[in-house]
Amino acid sequence: MSRKRCPAVWSLSESTDESLLLPAGEPDFGYEPVTNGSGWGSYLGPSRDSKDHETMHLSLHSFSPPFFAGLLSCTAALDAGQHAASVQDDVPASPAEVGEDPKAPKQLAQYPGAPFEDQKGNHWFSTVTEGLIRYDGKEFVTFTTADGLADDTVRGIVEDAHGVLWIATTGGVSRYDGTSFKTLTDYGDIPITYTFAEHGDHRDVWDVMLDRKGQLWVSTADGVFRYNSEALIPFPLPVLGVKPNYEFTPRMVYCTLEDRAGNLWFGTDGAGAVKYDGTSMVVYTAEKNGLCSDRVCAILEDKRGDFWFGTSSGGVSRFDGSVFTTHLRSEMFSPHTGWGRYMGIVEDRAGNIWFGVAAKGGGVYRFDGQDFRYFSKKEGLGDGGVASVREDRSGRVWLGSTSGVFRFDGERFVHVTQSP
Repeated sequence: MSRKRCPAVWSLSESTDESLLLPAGEPDFGYEPVTNGSGWGSYLGPSRDSKDHETMHLSLHSFSPPFFAGLLSCTAALDAGQHAASVQDDVPASPAEVGEDPKAPKQLAQYPGAPFEDQKGNHWFSTVTEGLIRYDGKEFVTFTTADGLADDTVRGIVEDAHGVLWIATTGGVSRYDGTSFKTLTDYGDIPITYTFAEHGDHRDVWDVMLDRKGQLWVSTADGVFRYNSEALIPFPLPVLGVKPNYEFTPRMVYCTLEDRAGNLWFGTDGAGAVKYDGTSMVVYTAEKNGLCSDRVCAILEDKRGDFWFGTSSGGVSRFDGSVFTTHLRSEMFSPHTGWGRYMGIVEDRAGNIWFGVAAKGGGVYRFDGQDFRYFSKKEGLGDGGVASVREDRSGRVWLGSTSGVFRFDGERFVHVTQSP
C-alpha cells in the first residue's frame, strides 16, 4: 500500500483564517463557491466512470450542500487513487515553490472534519477528496483509494465492538479491520445511478450508525440500508421529499439515530424526521408538527430526553415529546442557507449541547440548559462554516470547519494543525 505519512505533533495556534474569507457580494454559506458562469454550484462528491476515473459532480442548486459545497471550479477527471491536490511521485512541493510561509502551521486538510477517536485512542479525521487521516499520537497517516478506501471523500465513521471501523464515503461504505479496507458492494439488484432523480446514488453515503444490537444502518442519497453481514438491504421509509422541499433527491436520508428507548430516527432531505419503533413509523414535518425545516441533517437525544434536530435551512428544532420549538433561527433569510444550517450537534459529558454553524461566519453555540452562548473568532475560531462537532474520550470538544480543526480548552478554542 501507498500511504502518506507525516511525523508530527499537535500544533495549537490562534486562528487568522484570512484565506477563506469570501469577497463581498458572494454567497454566504461559509464554503468557497463554485460557478460555471451561469450560477452558483455545489460539489456533490466524486463517482467512478467505466474507465475507473473519478468524476467530480457539480450541481446547480439555490442552496449549497452542507459540508461539500464549492470545492472545485470545474468538472475534472482524476486517475483512480490520485489525490486532487497531490503532486507527481508524491514528492511534496517546497513552501517556496507554492508561495507558502515555511513557518506557517500546516492544516490537516482543506476541509477536515472533527476527529473520531477509536478504542485505541487514535484520532481519525474525515476530509473532502483527501482521504482519511489517522493520528496515533506520533504521526499522521493518510489513507486513500490507493489503500483500498472506497472514496477519498469521507463523511462519517463508527467503530464496532471488535474494533472494526465502518466508514461512510461518497463511493460506498468501507470496512477497516486495522490491516486492510474492504468496500461493501452487494446491494442486491439495485442498479447504480448517477442522477438526482427519485433514486439517487446509493453509494453516496452520508452517515453510518451501529445500533445496540450491532446492526449497521447506512444513510444514502437513495434512502436507508441495513447491513446483514452479507448485503445491504433497502429499508423503505413511508415518505418522499417533494419539490421544492428536498435539496438533492426525494429519497435521500442524511442521518440515523437510535434513542435510549430503542427507537430509530431518520433525518431526511425534504420529508422531515421519521421515527420507527420497531413496528410502525411516524413522520414529523414542518407543516404538520412545527419542525423548523423538513431537511433534517442531524438528530440528538439529550440527557433530559429531549430531541434536537439540526436542519440545512431552518435552524434548530427541540422536541420534548409533545411540542416542537425553534431555536437559532437567523434574523435574515439567506438564499444559500435559508434560516440557518446546522450539520453537527453533540452533547458533552457536562450536559452542554454544542451546535456548529455551517454558514459563512461559522462559530458554534453552546446550550447549558438555560441559555445559548455563541463562540466565534474572539474565542479563537475561524470564520469558516462548522460542519462537524465531536467530543473525544477525554471530554474535549472538537470542531471541523472550512477554517480547519479546533479544540476547546475549557475557555476558548485552539487551532489544531500539523507542525510546520
